[in-house]
Amino acid sequence: MTDDLSTLGLECSEDWVPFPVTGTIDLSYWARYQAEELVERYARDGEKGNARALARDLERAAADSRSREPLCAFGWYISGHQTVAAVLELDAIHPDETYPEVTLDLLAESMSATDFGPPDVRRVRLPLGDAVRIRQNLVDERKRLFGPRPVVRILFHGVRPPTTDAAVTLMVSWTEPVLDEPLEGIVDGIARTLKL
Repeated sequence: MTDDLSTLGLECSEDWVPFPVTGTIDLSYWARYQAEELVERYARDGEKGNARALARDLERAAADSRSREPLCAFGWYISGHQTVAAVLELDAIHPDETYPEVTLDLLAESMSATDFGPPDVRRVRLPLGDAVRIRQNLVDERKRLFGPRPVVRILFHGVRPPTTDAAVTLMVSWTEPVLDEPLEGIVDGIARTLKL
């Protein structure tokens, strides 16, 4: 088997903006350009966009994803909103000396948290292979010294393609509870488009 994931891909709507998480692209320059594109898209949808606010948010969100070094990342920008609604990161977990085989049980155990009780863990079958699906809420870091700790909502898919020793992971995070139901359906749909 091989660990070559160079052909890994997924399909998502234009609402998902690809972040430049690899390479040497200047994030400020990219964010200004991307913000103008979002303002144009919002206008086509009959909504207003603030290019300055969008550029600040795009740069912050892309830098945050870049710090985790995923294979690729996307931000979900809903027309009329000036901040990212959700972040999607696609990555891989490769076998190593500690874990010579990356199993679905290992993924379920290592990616689950109990901040708000047991997570919803399910075994699912995706076109790319057998997978584990985890839906959970986590407590995030405080944004301010004395502020509340926000709740981060997570939907994780870990897939074991039969052609590689690595596990492919797709994780989406968001904070607005009103997005729970629609995002779960959208993310499950994106997970079904994963291909290698």
